[in-house]
Amino acid sequence: MVAVDRDEAGLAALAREAGAEAAPCELSDLAAVDALPADIDILVNNAGLQHVAPIHEFDPDRFSLILRVMLEAPFRLARRALPHMYARGWGRVVNISSVHGLRASPFKSAYVSAKHGLEGMSKVIALEGAEHGVTSNCINPAYVRTPLVERQLADQARTHGIPPEAVLDKVMLEPVAVKRLVEPEEVAEFAAVLYGPASDSITGASLSMDGGWTAH
Repeated sequence: MVAVDRDEAGLAALAREAGAEAAPCELSDLAAVDALPADIDILVNNAGLQHVAPIHEFDPDRFSLILRVMLEAPFRLARRALPHMYARGWGRVVNISSVHGLRASPFKSAYVSAKHGLEGMSKVIALEGAEHGVTSNCINPAYVRTPLVERQLADQARTHGIPPEAVLDKVMLEPVAVKRLVEPEEVAEFAAVLYGPASDSITGASLSMDGGWTAH
C-alpha cells in the first residue's frame, strides 16, 4: 500500500497507522506525479482543493491549479498504473468525485469543471479496462466533513452575502434531504465496496452518496 500526500507529517502518521509506504508528493508537480510508484493494484484518487469566486473574478492561475491537481494528476496516476493492472488481469480505479461531478453550483467553476472531467475520464477507463479485468468508478458525496469544506465557510459567506454561521444550513445543507455532512469514514467504506468481492460488474458508474441532492 502506498499513501500519497503533500503533508509529510500527517502522511507519516497515516503510514504508521495503516502499514503503508509514505510517498510525499505535491500533486500539482506533474513531474513528481510521474515519479510515483506504478505497480498499483487499486488506485484511489482523492486529492482536492477549492476556490469560491464568480467566473469574472476567478483567478486563471487558480483555475489551472485546481484542474491540474484534480484532473490531470489522476490521469497521470491512472496512465502509470494501468499497464501493471492490465498485466495482472485485475485492477480497480476509484475516483472520489462529488455531487458537483453531477450537478453545478455557482462560484465553483474550476471545481465543477474538474469533477465533470473526472467523471468522463473514469468512464473511459472503465471501457478500456474491462477486457483487462479493470474497473473504474466515481463516488459522488455531498459535502464531507473535511478541512476542505471547513475552509469554504468564509468564502461562501462572502460570495452569497450571508454570515459565515449561516453557510452550513443555507448553502451546504440546503439541497440535501439528509441534513448533515457526510463523514469521511462513510466515503472510505463505500470505496472499499468498489474493490471488494462484489465489485467485478460495477464499472463506469457514478455512485451518489449525496443525501438526496440529485433526487430533486
